[in-house]
Amino acid sequence: MDPLITCNQCGNQVARLEFCIRCGDPLTDEYGAEQVREQRRRFAAAPDERLNAVALVSTLFPQLPRADMRSFRLAFAAGVAIVAGLALLGFYPIALVSAAVLVPLLMVLYLWDVDIYEDEPVGIIGATMLWGALAAAAFAWLASGLPAPTGFGRANLLDTLIAGVWLPLLEGALMIAGPLVLLRSRRFNDVLDGATFGAASAVSFSGASLIVQSLPIFSAGLRPAGDPLPWVIQMLSFGVLQPVIAAGAIGAFAAAVWLRYRAPISDRNALGPVGQPALALLGAAALIVASGLAKTLLTIIPQTLVLAVIAVVALLWLRRALHLGLLQESREIDVDGEIRCPNCGLMTPEHTFCGNCGISLRAVPSSRRSATADVPAKAETD
Repeated sequence: MDPLITCNQCGNQVARLEFCIRCGDPLTDEYGAEQVREQRRRFAAAPDERLNAVALVSTLFPQLPRADMRSFRLAFAAGVAIVAGLALLGFYPIALVSAAVLVPLLMVLYLWDVDIYEDEPVGIIGATMLWGALAAAAFAWLASGLPAPTGFGRANLLDTLIAGVWLPLLEGALMIAGPLVLLRSRRFNDVLDGATFGAASAVSFSGASLIVQSLPIFSAGLRPAGDPLPWVIQMLSFGVLQPVIAAGAIGAFAAAVWLRYRAPISDRNALGPVGQPALALLGAAALIVASGLAKTLLTIIPQTLVLAVIAVVALLWLRRALHLGLLQESREIDVDGEIRCPNCGLMTPEHTFCGNCGISLRAVPSSRRSATADVPAKAETD
């Protein structure tokens, strides 16, 4: 924190004390404004994190209570370690399958753990993740016969455009097609609904596509020849970077669509560029094409570095879309009694954010909100 603070009365930067040492004006308002600015930089779904933080778990799984986020982070780290260990030992096919299922498996556990759609979990998960997996399997099988580009020459331009541009765009269209079916249901009208559907479909598509495209590797046995280090880098790219890019791009686009057409927001102009589907579509297409061209034209290490940058951009974009949606939706809700916050356990007015810990109550599954809504306040002293 800056050791100085600007006094509103005299305009000078002074020591952070109770009163301005230059004009004697109390610095209470200055401290208050500083705290407000700091809070606005906090992520609505996880107020202990900054909005612009590169945080995979709280961004892809925004409805996880804080107590569960540590478990998911440990599970993700353990999965990455297993994938890398298998690759170092030379079990490349097994490492590849492990990389392909890492993020989709965490997504399934997330949907099951938080019980987001307790009334019909099979239907919801099926409409998103099952669609993504089946569409990816069919797509990968059809695309397996296409030639791969071998360079930047003019003779390979058409192959490069197909592999690096048109096929990735088709993949993106298939990823979002399943979730858009749910747009017709007015029951799913929160920005978190759209983002969850989009991200779930994207990660399952990414994992299934990787497995189908890599089936020829299994013909070489469980331990095919090859230098382990490049395989480790590729496995991490397959298991982390590529599904994160897909989830960020498709999840952010779906969030913009839900904000525009389903969220209970009266002032659509307040959404800004992040909440405009046309701009979100262009952004998602740009990320997907950039990723496709990197995989098509670059060697392993440069490719991985470029994909890492794209993944960071995708995560930050999705995070900002979620944050914006939660803030804008909160303006349309009236205060309705009290609720015990499922995150911190204290009583708070039933609106959008907990008055005690600051978490967005709309980022908490409805089943947990309803389970705590009728808990009497006297339980606080028990």
